[in-house]
Amino acid sequence: MAAGGGLVVAAGSGLGCDDDKEFFFDEAEEQEAQKEEQRVRAANAHKFALAKILDYDPKQGGRYYNRYHFEDFSRFDLDEESPLGPMRYTDKVCDWYLEYAAVNILSVKVSSLDVDFPINVYGTVIARDNIDCKCIYLFHREKDHCQLITSKVRSIIDLDWPKRALGLLDDAYVEIDLKITDDQGQEEEELSKGFVTIRGIAGRYLDKSIVESKDLATRLSTMEVKYAVVHEAVEATISIEVTEGEFSGKITASATGSRLNVVLHDSEVAGVMNAGNGKGDMQLMRSVDLLVTFVDTTGNVKSMGFTPGMKGRVEAGTSVGLTSMLVKVAWSLITN
Repeated sequence: MAAGGGLVVAAGSGLGCDDDKEFFFDEAEEQEAQKEEQRVRAANAHKFALAKILDYDPKQGGRYYNRYHFEDFSRFDLDEESPLGPMRYTDKVCDWYLEYAAVNILSVKVSSLDVDFPINVYGTVIARDNIDCKCIYLFHREKDHCQLITSKVRSIIDLDWPKRALGLLDDAYVEIDLKITDDQGQEEEELSKGFVTIRGIAGRYLDKSIVESKDLATRLSTMEVKYAVVHEAVEATISIEVTEGEFSGKITASATGSRLNVVLHDSEVAGVMNAGNGKGDMQLMRSVDLLVTFVDTTGNVKSMGFTPGMKGRVEAGTSVGLTSMLVKVAWSLITN
């Protein structure tokens, strides 16, 4: 009975104070249990993924990881290909940018072999960089499309150019997983399985471009990975179109002052160029010119120079012998 004689009736859930506390405690306990279950599930997924790439090889001193393993594998897909392509900043206006160093993978070759040549090689060579750490294929051949390596003199793996520039602010990685098979494709052995680390510029001082190499000794071989660390790089996407005639010979790209020539096209390997054929990516120093050089099979030589930019496109025509060609270069920053 309230003051003034009125009757007060309160509607409610029927839970007293103690019941409310128990209800909220149960809900919090359930949420914490769910979180713990998720943590355990994530930890198990990570351990399982690590166990799959934990390997053993006496050449590596025993147990070692044969793939990149510096991620949380409960969330990171080790086999996912990078979705990023070239020319990401070619047509964009950038009010602020950071000049990256970059790395060109120049070659991967068999420097020593525990079996006799010739060998039929297949498998993958993958690069990863700090932009997204995902797979960028440099070599990818199935068992029915092997590369024949006949001798140590000609033991370089036929690499493809990466689909975009490789940044080198933090470490980059080259993963090698190569096998060999007999002429009938029946027997197979592992040629090389592991990865090398290319130290990023965040961990060292770099004021010029340099060429380095790393060895990977596993299984039946030692593989040499040679690469150029490029200071203050921009990405150049080069396309070459034959507009009249056909081109048989070799096309290379280089930075002025550099003795390193990157082969964009070799007719002995890729065949004669016709309209629309020929494309490659190269990262180079901003402060020097890009040289594109044509040498046909009759000895005609023609070089073209392009001054790098932060973004944009340039194109120019040229003739080599009786062949007319159009060279297009798209510039882009290398950044994430």
